[in-house]
Amino acid sequence: MSRELLTYDAALEIMRGAIHPTKRTERLALENAVGRIIATDLHAEGDNPRFDNSGVDGYAISCAEDGLEGAVLVLSDSVSAGSQSLTRIEKGTAVRIFTGAPTPPGTWGIVMQEDVSLNGGRIQISRMVSQGDFIRRAGADFQFGKLLMKSGTRIDPSNVPLLAFNGEVRPPVFVRPKVAVISTGDEIVSSADIPSGPQIRDTNGPMLAALTGSVLGNWPEIVLVRDNRQEVVDAIWRASELSDVVILSGGASVGDRDFVASVLQQIGHIHFHGVKIRPGKPVLFGQVGASFVFGLPGNPASSYVCFELFVREALLRLTGALEPPLRWWPMRLGFDHKAMGRDDFVRARMQDGILQSAGEQGSFGIISPAEAEFLIRFPVDQDLYSGDTCLAAALG
Repeated sequence: MSRELLTYDAALEIMRGAIHPTKRTERLALENAVGRIIATDLHAEGDNPRFDNSGVDGYAISCAEDGLEGAVLVLSDSVSAGSQSLTRIEKGTAVRIFTGAPTPPGTWGIVMQEDVSLNGGRIQISRMVSQGDFIRRAGADFQFGKLLMKSGTRIDPSNVPLLAFNGEVRPPVFVRPKVAVISTGDEIVSSADIPSGPQIRDTNGPMLAALTGSVLGNWPEIVLVRDNRQEVVDAIWRASELSDVVILSGGASVGDRDFVASVLQQIGHIHFHGVKIRPGKPVLFGQVGASFVFGLPGNPASSYVCFELFVREALLRLTGALEPPLRWWPMRLGFDHKAMGRDDFVRARMQDGILQSAGEQGSFGIISPAEAEFLIRFPVDQDLYSGDTCLAAALG
């Protein structure tokens, strides 16, 4: 295959053209649906508030004259939340009312209880009341038919009340894609094992599983595979049969013991291999049957950046989510950067409103992803200097 490198934007468009949102749905209990993507537009089944009601504990009055400072009124009724008064308020009278209670017929305004003195069955108003004071009008928040949530919106605690308002106790959500994570390398042992000699603990597998979990809400199983062609073939076959997405760490380059690309050519299809980025140049995107395969570099920082640049968006697209994975914003740069001939993605943190490099930027590092709050995109052919504006996206 050709080793001509694609630009980041070109590779992203290829991936977007290959991956389409799922149409598979399921219904979940509301308490289990948080974090999932709603699969239908949600329109209001009624007004909110449903009826005019009081925003305070106080007294409902019927006219401007009764709301004058010093007015003395006779108490005629009392109404609390969950009850209602059907008797129209008459001039010269007031109805005791509590927060959330429906306003009685003829309510002109409400005076707070703090602005009233009570004497037996009468009240005296100490501060003038204006028309509409402390009345929460029906439909003031939203009205019947309003679009409350668009299909593709992530359900989170802030919009759960919208579902509950509509009685959606089992909302329809898109089915989450199944993901497999494979760490390759003769030197890799489980993170639970004690390495010996040239061995190292697997850090990429747990990292990629955790990143996947940050999108989908659950960690996939991690499989370790040696640098053996047949083992790589078997692992990808098994994973592709059981999963919608296979994420491999290591073996994506072109060395003698890098088998992922040649295996994909043999049993599937490669959409692209090699992108003009740093870190992550060897990144691969392909397909085996209906399963999408990402071959990420074995170096941890490279693997992390490639997940954020490609895999996160792929998973979001497969869940039917509308949210973009990365939003690039202009921010102030706090260090110099020379053009690298590739889009350079630097892990950064914010310090006094300025972006600074976060930790070791070598592709082997694991401290920079841990310390990073932002990813800076440095263009292929442009030097940037401290104080310049750069493009950066928030991580996490």
